[in-house]
Amino acid sequence: MKTETNHALYQLIRDYMNAMGTSHTTLVALDTYMDAIGRIKCPEAAFMDHLMELNNVICNTEPKVVPLVHLIEEFKTEMQSCRDRSLEEAKQRAVAILRQKRERFESDTRKVTENCVQNIAPDDFIIAHSSTGYIRNAFIYAHVELKRKFRVLILKNNFLRTKDLVSALEQHQIPHMVIPEYNLSHFLQYTNKLFIGAVSVTADKQAVTGIGTANVVSLCRWHRVPVYLFVETIKFSHKALPDQHIYKEEQDHAETDFTFHMTTFSHDFIGLQMVDHLITEKGEAKLP
Repeated sequence: MKTETNHALYQLIRDYMNAMGTSHTTLVALDTYMDAIGRIKCPEAAFMDHLMELNNVICNTEPKVVPLVHLIEEFKTEMQSCRDRSLEEAKQRAVAILRQKRERFESDTRKVTENCVQNIAPDDFIIAHSSTGYIRNAFIYAHVELKRKFRVLILKNNFLRTKDLVSALEQHQIPHMVIPEYNLSHFLQYTNKLFIGAVSVTADKQAVTGIGTANVVSLCRWHRVPVYLFVETIKFSHKALPDQHIYKEEQDHAETDFTFHMTTFSHDFIGLQMVDHLITEKGEAKLP
């Protein structure tokens, strides 16, 4: 694929990840991949080369979608045995492998949701920032199924994800408030937990998170509000933060009669030393 095409794909994945979260993006990417394999028409000898080219593009997104990268790396290895198979046999095997990867990831995500529920207690007032699907689902299950009484303080950040969380809490009549994230200081004396997710956790113990998370975590740490990070272990990267390819952009931003030359990044990062509880599908993990 051409470089321009690659970067267009990176932008598409980045926008989708910001709107829907890393876990949902991983599932959608796997579904799309399986659909593409079913539709592909090419000479038998070219099939594996096309797969490997797409795999390499997926593994170099900006930033990297680490769970998807891990699954695709496994997929690449397992597909090596298919080089001598017919086109239809190779396509069937590829779809079967990807489906198995998807089911495993879905299982891990459900277990993270279950463990998140266990950390919601009666009378909690929980801050939710750029919350993931499993945090949203945990709020619903704890309120509807377990009848726990708690409140949620939603920090408005990404429009679509904030709207999704607010809509879910309204639908299930879960008590909540919505504030701009920059007004958090007015509520810290009343809250007792912060729930966050992450795109990845790097080998040098940095969690790559949504924009604004670093500031929120810093405020909570200062005011002794415990920080809970919920993340699947497949999001743990084998490489350090610089390899995560956090997207950097420089552009001019005009306001009235003045132009700012702005440098922005697609994501924040926080050190795990700023986290009080790291929760995975296996339960609470030991912090560094």
